[in-house]
Amino acid sequence: MTVLLVAIAGGAGALARWLVDLALAARLGRSLPWGTIVVNIVGSCFAGALAGATLSAQLGPTTIEVLAIGLCGGFTTFSAASVDVARTVERGRPGLGVALLLVPMVLAVSAAIGSFHLAGG
Repeated sequence: MTVLLVAIAGGAGALARWLVDLALAARLGRSLPWGTIVVNIVGSCFAGALAGATLSAQLGPTTIEVLAIGLCGGFTTFSAASVDVARTVERGRPGLGVALLLVPMVLAVSAAIGSFHLAGG
């Protein structure tokens, strides 16, 4: 049953990622990959909170598998971020490519660490 729940949550996360990307592109344009940046930061924050809640015994193992592996795994996207960086560099903007690599990564990890501690980890 856990496998099915992880698969459903992963699909829901992927759908949510796509919808966030569409909404942000419509609002902010496609000059920067806003959707990818936002979902990776928000998803990392949520995953950090889940990990902290799990360590403080607030959540059980099935819940963390479904939400962290399924939902957050489907929602966040390292592969899209990598493609965004590669495209930017190929378009002759290596400085922006490096910024798109480092800044969202630092923000996502910081969000994960902060939410981990806030959730009791």
